[in-house]
Order: sequence, then C-alpha cells, then structure tokens
Amino acid sequence: MIFRRDPRKKALLEMAAKQVEKVLREMQDDGADLSKLRIKKFQKTHFTTCACPQCLEAQRRKDPRLRGILEDGFKIFTGEGGGDE
Repeated sequence: MIFRRDPRKKALLEMAAKQVEKVLREMQDDGADLSKLRIKKFQKTHFTTCACPQCLEAQRRKDPRLRGILEDGFKIFTGEGGGDE
C-alpha cells in the first residue's frame, strides 16, 4: 500500500477509519439495518470549466481522471436507496 511510505497519510487514514466506525456505531444504536452496508470511495475533482494547468492537460489528453483532486472521501450506503441499486 502507498500508506506505508508516508506516515502522514497513514495517520489520516487511521483518523478517517475511526470517524467511519463512530458513524456506523451511531447508526446501529439508532436501529439502522447495516446488513446491506456498502462503502464506496469517491474523489471530487475540479470543475469542467477549470483552466488550471492540470485540468488543461486532462482536457488535451481527453482523460478526466487527470483533473486536479479537490477532495477524497467515502460514501456509505445502507441499502435504503443510493448507490448502484
């Protein structure tokens, strides 16, 4: 994994995992059915009209995955709508 090389990224991942655990515990305590739980990673990128060098290169190569990343995160789906259902 890439997290082994950078201790800051490892600490960030551990902090995110603790937050996810906290949210899941709260959902379970509220009586939510977590049997159909799914977690998906997402990345929010720059707008399509962005003119930064990284986005211009992505547009030139016609590859949206090369756009600048604004945010990394996780979405939690409990089977009550949302996701690929």
